[in-house]
Parts: sequence; structure tokens; C-alpha cells
Amino acid sequence: MGNAKNLRNEDGIMVSSLKESPRNTSGVVGVSYDKATDRWLARLMYQGKYVLLKSFETKSEAVAARKQAETIYWHRTSQVNENELQVN
Repeated sequence: MGNAKNLRNEDGIMVSSLKESPRNTSGVVGVSYDKATDRWLARLMYQGKYVLLKSFETKSEAVAARKQAETIYWHRTSQVNENELQVN
């Protein structure tokens, strides 16, 4: 038996990356608030490497960046407004 924390779905994506942790306070997987910098962080790991690791002034910018990265790397559609996806 393997380690349950290393389970992957049929696309090779870590199941833990898709599921919200009980510690999640942002309500969005891969988005967190950094008190030290007073900024929101967006993260996405793909094939063992971070393809998104960036901080933003607002939560909505971080969420939009995460959803856009999911669409690009995981080919997932999101519920985010298209205008929100264009984050620089």
C-alpha cells in the first residue's frame, strides 16, 4: 500500500491539491493570506513544480490567478468571470 497523501487522479494531479483542507481559511484551494506581507498568495503545482507562486494585493486577484492557472495546466473550467481572469 502506498501513502494516501500521494494519491493522484486520472490526470496525474495530486488529490490533496483538489480538496480543501480543514485549515483553509480563504475558501479556495491554493489561495492563502500571508499576515507577514499583508498579501494574498496563489499557488499551483504541476508535475512536481510550482507553475504559479505569486502574491497579490487582493483575494480576488489571487483567486482569479489560481483559476486561470487551473484552466491552463489542468484544463479545468472555472466559475470565474472572464474579466477577472486577466490578471497581470
